[in-house]
Amino acid sequence: MLNRLKHLFGDKKNKEFGINNITPIEKIAPKEQIDLIRFFKNELPDSKGRYHKDILQFNHEQIEYNHDFIQWILPTIDKSQFHPEAPTIDGHFKEQLQHDDLAKSNYCKTCQLYLNYIGFHCNKRRIQCQITGRLYELPFHNQLRITRMLNSLNQVGNNQCSTNLYHAIISEIKPDSDKINNSTLEYWAKTQRINRNCNILIGAIAGDIIGSIYEFNPIKSIDFPLFKEHSRFTDDTVMTIANADWLLTGDSLSGIMLDYGNRYPRAGYGKSFYNWLQKDIPQPYNSFGNGSAMRVSPVGWVLDTLEETLKKAKESAEITHNHPEGIKGAQATAACIYLARTGKSKQEIKGYIESTFGYNLSRTCDEIRIAYQFDVTCQGSVPESIIAFLESKDFEDAIRLAISLGGDADTMGAITGSIAEAYYRNVPDHIKEEILKRLPEEFINVMEKFYKKFIMKNDDKFSDKNKSNQ
Repeated sequence: MLNRLKHLFGDKKNKEFGINNITPIEKIAPKEQIDLIRFFKNELPDSKGRYHKDILQFNHEQIEYNHDFIQWILPTIDKSQFHPEAPTIDGHFKEQLQHDDLAKSNYCKTCQLYLNYIGFHCNKRRIQCQITGRLYELPFHNQLRITRMLNSLNQVGNNQCSTNLYHAIISEIKPDSDKINNSTLEYWAKTQRINRNCNILIGAIAGDIIGSIYEFNPIKSIDFPLFKEHSRFTDDTVMTIANADWLLTGDSLSGIMLDYGNRYPRAGYGKSFYNWLQKDIPQPYNSFGNGSAMRVSPVGWVLDTLEETLKKAKESAEITHNHPEGIKGAQATAACIYLARTGKSKQEIKGYIESTFGYNLSRTCDEIRIAYQFDVTCQGSVPESIIAFLESKDFEDAIRLAISLGGDADTMGAITGSIAEAYYRNVPDHIKEEILKRLPEEFINVMEKFYKKFIMKNDDKFSDKNKSNQ
C-alpha cells in the first residue's frame, strides 16, 4: 500500500491532508451567508476555513484524501449527500460567474488543478491526456468526481469544455478494460445529454414529469418542489415521442403508437387506451379525453401553415380520439404551439383560440383554482392549460400555474409546457437536466433527430420572430 501511495503521489514532505494556513473559525461566514461567487474571488472561505487560493496549492495527496473541497471548486445544482454544508448553484450563480472575470478565471484554475491530478491538461479549451493510464490508477471516488466535473462545467455555462473533457476521457479508455465499469460510462454519457441537439419537445415532457407526482396528489399552490425522487415520465411522454417518430418516419401512426405503448406498458395509460393497445387492428373509440392534446405537440412544430397544422393535428387525434371535442383539443393545442413559435403575441393566440374553438380563456388561474377538480376531458382541461400559459411570465411559472390548478397534473403540465416552450423558447437548464436524465436513450435519439430534421434549419428564424413576444 505504501509503495502504491508513493507511486501515485511521490514522496511528499508535506503529509498534511489539510492546508497550512486555516482561517480562524470565528472568521468563517455562517452557512446561510455563504456567497459562492465571493469564494471564487477569494473574499470568503469555504466551510472549513479554506480560501480558493489555498485549495489551488493542494498537492496530489491533499486532493486525493480531502473529500470536502471538491463540492466547492466544482459546484452543481444537486445537494451533496455526504457534505450537506456544501453550496449548490442556480441560474443566478451561472450568470454571475459568466460576467465576473476573476471568479470565472479562478473556477477555470480549479478545473485545471483537478485535470492535472487525473492526468489531463487544458489549453484554450483543448483537453488532452498527459499521463496515459492515470485514470486506471486512481481510486474509484475519482470517477464520481469526474461526473461532478462534467456536470459542473455544463451547469455554469461551460458546455463546450464539458464536451471536450468527456471526449478526451472516453478516448483514453481501453475497450477491454474492466477498471471503469459500464455504469460509470453511462453516468458520464448522461452528463452530455444537455449538450445534444434535443432542444424541442422538452416542454411537454417537462410538464409531464413535473406533474407526474401531483396527478393523484393535487396541489392548489404554485409553491411546490418541481422534482422528487419518484418524478417520472408517463404515457404523455411516451405518446409524444411516438408522434414525433411518426412525423420523422411517415410510418403508420397506429403502428408506431402500438409499438411504443407495448414496449412501455406501465406508463400509466387510461383504461380505454390500454384496451386499444391490446388490439391487433385497433379502432378509434370516440374519446374526448385529453390524451389527444397531451401527445400532439410535435405537430405544432413541423408544418409551414396553420391550416396544415390543424389538418395534421386531426390525423394525430382521430386514430383514437375521433370525437369532435377530442379532435378540437388536439387542434387547439397544436395551433397554440404554431402561433407561439411563429411570433404571435399572447393576445393574438388567445383571440384565435377563442374565436376558432369557442374556449373561454378570459378566466384567471386564481378563479379556476377555487373549485376546479380532476378532469380528463379535453373541454375540461385544455382551456385551463392554455390559460395557465397565457397568465405565465416564464416557462417555469407556466408549469407551476398549470399544476397548481389541482387537476390532471401531468397532462395539463404537458399541454401548458408544450405551448410555453414554443413561446418562451427557453426551458431553464436546471429543468432540462432533470428531464433528460429521466428519459431512455431512445427518446433522446428521437428528440435529437426531430430537432435536426424540423427545427435546426429554421431555428434562427423562429428565434428572431419570437423576440417580438418578449
